[in-house]
Amino acid sequence: MKGNNILHTLSLAFLVTRASGICPSEAPSFDREAGTPYSCSSSTTDDVHLYWTVDGAAVHMALTAKDVSGWLSIGFAETRGRMDPADSLSGYGMNVSTQKLLPGYDVSEDNTVLTDITNREISTLTIGGESYRVLRFTRTVASIPSGVLSVNYAFHSTSNTFPSIHTSRGGWKSDLQLDSTLPTSLPTPTTEAPTGPPAGCTPSTLPEFRCMETIDTKTVLHWTTLSNGTVDAQLVVAQNSAGWCSVGLPINGFDMIGAKALVSDGLIYDMNGKTSASIVQTGDRGGFRQVAATTRSFRKAAVAQVSGDQVLRFSTDVGTAAGAQLSLIVGYHGSSSAFPATIHSARYGLRVSATGGGLEAIADNTEKVKAHSGVMVAVWAYVVPFAILLKRFGTDLLGTVWGYPVAFILHGVLMLGSAITTSIFSAVAFKEFRGDAQHYHKELGNALLVVMWVQVVLGLAAPAKDSQLRIPFVVSHTVLGIASFGMAIGQMESGLRNVEELYTESMKKNLFGAMMVGLCCSAVSWLIFFVMKKMCTRRMAVLPDENKGFPQIPRGEEVTTTVV
Repeated sequence: MKGNNILHTLSLAFLVTRASGICPSEAPSFDREAGTPYSCSSSTTDDVHLYWTVDGAAVHMALTAKDVSGWLSIGFAETRGRMDPADSLSGYGMNVSTQKLLPGYDVSEDNTVLTDITNREISTLTIGGESYRVLRFTRTVASIPSGVLSVNYAFHSTSNTFPSIHTSRGGWKSDLQLDSTLPTSLPTPTTEAPTGPPAGCTPSTLPEFRCMETIDTKTVLHWTTLSNGTVDAQLVVAQNSAGWCSVGLPINGFDMIGAKALVSDGLIYDMNGKTSASIVQTGDRGGFRQVAATTRSFRKAAVAQVSGDQVLRFSTDVGTAAGAQLSLIVGYHGSSSAFPATIHSARYGLRVSATGGGLEAIADNTEKVKAHSGVMVAVWAYVVPFAILLKRFGTDLLGTVWGYPVAFILHGVLMLGSAITTSIFSAVAFKEFRGDAQHYHKELGNALLVVMWVQVVLGLAAPAKDSQLRIPFVVSHTVLGIASFGMAIGQMESGLRNVEELYTESMKKNLFGAMMVGLCCSAVSWLIFFVMKKMCTRRMAVLPDENKGFPQIPRGEEVTTTVV
């Protein structure tokens, strides 16, 4: 019998294997038994809700549709996102039966499908003061292949003639978590005939893998490169049960944007940006199951906690072409399990040779970011303000050498050194962190470099004091100096925001504290020297002309005055 697109819907997919995280609760509370509500719920619209509770080997479920008095059906598709082929459970009137939905939407009664379902019933109940059609049932966890369900729903708002054309349909695209604990073991990865580790590869301490690399004191990567161009790998973060860890497959160097990331909460995410709002769950979860087989996707993925260690096991295709490489981004947080709300406390980039099997590169951006940020704060919050202070107030105090004011020489050396240092660390940042920076940090940095070097060249080419160009030079040099320092303040603020979002809040707080200490000390020093100079100026104003200026005549020295 043709079903006339009865279950032609979007898909709902969720795991019955255990994975860490928070169980969703999006729908009005609904009791599975008197006084015992369902543990979890999710909604596609305000009118349709799915409820479930994992109870040992069973999954108790309920599909509800608001203001519906007709038939209600739920289908379990073989392929996510497709309506057919599928096995379905439908309630119409007071009857509940199972059907087989064949390709072409051919629906027929079939009591040989979904035989694990028990406690099936269809009813009309009041939930939260509203009338709902409710289809309830129980399935066994063991009967669900690979631990993944793809679910479709449809209903007719008034008719109990089944099958008939639905009046509404819908579904869920994202995975829904059913439980809150991780497994304590993982399936065995693909193996081939035993061979020794490739040259340059440290032999793995695990029998399932050939190579290993210790990334830091608590993080180890094990892997095997198979002859078909597939890399099976396992990441272990020791004693990290309180935090999260992840491994990402980037598409552009070690840039996390655009990558897919397997996280220790058992989910796979699309890293569309560096903020938590741009990190989106893709609907692919653990279970060591087949996923999209592309160069940026996991073919298989699973997570577990073993003796307090976070373990991520995955498989991906890289091909067999000469020089083929697998790039990975590894990150973890040592104390927080909230992903992606908390930023990693450590991050590494790894590159594995697909043909040789050896680890070819490790990049630890965190330390480089600390160095870049620390040097920039030191230059612009300490060195540059001090150099300006010297030039502004030190000319009369420090005298001359080789006919040039000492303050001018020191000012020039410090500013030239600051320009060179800023250029070097900006070049390193451009090479190492391309794509990471946000909040116009790269654009501000480029503009600052241009203005700063123009300022340096102007300073080196300063005209003589009696030159007609002296006044235009002083004006332009002063304006550019104020502009460059103001841009530097904005650039540091932009950098601190990047550090907080891309790395850790504690790193941002430390850098912010160092920046404020430098700027405050500079401001206080400026105020002190400004007041001292004003006081000296007033004192000099009451002295005879021959005693004005710096340095003053030392006390005790005889002064001879000739009167003409």
